[in-house]
Amino acid sequence: MALPRSKYVQEGQEGVYHCFSRCVRRAFLYGYDTFTGRDFSHRKKWILDRLKHLTAIFAIEVCAYAIMENHYHTILRIRPDIVASWSDREVAARWLTLFPKHRGMGGAAIQPLEENICTLVLCPERIAQLRKRLCSLSWFMGRLNEFIARAANKEDKVKGRFWETRFKCQALLDDAAIAACMVYVDLNPIRAGLAATPEGSDFTSIQERIWLWQKETMAIAPVPTVTEQGIHAGSPGKHMLIPENAAEIHNLIPERPSAMSSSLDGAVLSTCWLVPISSESQRRGILQMTAAEYFDLVDKSGRMTRSQKRGAIDTNLAPILLRIGANPDAWIETISSFGSQFHLAAGRLHNLRNFAVQLGRRWFKGVETVRTAFAT
Repeated sequence: MALPRSKYVQEGQEGVYHCFSRCVRRAFLYGYDTFTGRDFSHRKKWILDRLKHLTAIFAIEVCAYAIMENHYHTILRIRPDIVASWSDREVAARWLTLFPKHRGMGGAAIQPLEENICTLVLCPERIAQLRKRLCSLSWFMGRLNEFIARAANKEDKVKGRFWETRFKCQALLDDAAIAACMVYVDLNPIRAGLAATPEGSDFTSIQERIWLWQKETMAIAPVPTVTEQGIHAGSPGKHMLIPENAAEIHNLIPERPSAMSSSLDGAVLSTCWLVPISSESQRRGILQMTAAEYFDLVDKSGRMTRSQKRGAIDTNLAPILLRIGANPDAWIETISSFGSQFHLAAGRLHNLRNFAVQLGRRWFKGVETVRTAFAT
């Protein structure tokens, strides 16, 4: 029997959740539709832009995302501590930004007017309700999916459902589950054959993190072009980020031009909207590892997935997995089918048991999988 989401996504409690939605009607409403010959790839940017917009308003953080051709994945962290620190005025301004009362030419939203903010602040009961909504997973996902559905239906000149069902949701109870799910999400394009490398995986959080890391740690040099004769400098004006060791250049050249690279420059990269991997002075991270360790985890996991070497764990990878509570021998299976292996929640066995007790349940589907996937 299905469990209402309100039972396991508690209001006012911090939590990390894997949320995903799939399209209805034909299968490729994000990509190329062979039946009509139309390309809907531009809708992927709709989702990315909407995620950034909502993250700037809600007290909900995006830890990972992957936008595929007929579905998308997000990993979200609810932050009730952040929404509690907002003043009544800030709550009102954020809500009026989400639901603007005034629009300009072409339907563009206008910044909230001072009189509208003051009117809302004078209603403390309403402010208390809005404070809860600005930290609500359902409100966040609802504003994301509704916006995309309306825009797609308007473009297609149709009515009806765009999404198959309400968004699906899994609670991630500890570091082991969070790390495994993040790798699963970031490797989705590689597993689907849409990309060959993490940095070549368009519209994924791993690509965005890699570009940010490159911008912060590597020097800018002319883009090389790979020819039969070797590596040659690119045309003037073009640049790419390369390591100090030029011998490693091949490892950082995507096999095809990145659709994300143009949007990951300048201000976007300098203030990344994603949750940092490890904690920083101003923001709390999501994992107990460095960004470099996480990149290595994704890279090695992706290589093992592509080569179908089940259980062949790199000797350098095993200590990282053991540290977060994952079973190295079951890692590939865990990240290859995370979405189908676990039901409402994922995590180490004692965390799953505590989760069941909190909800008044004796057990959850996936207990045996948890025993195999995560250390006891």
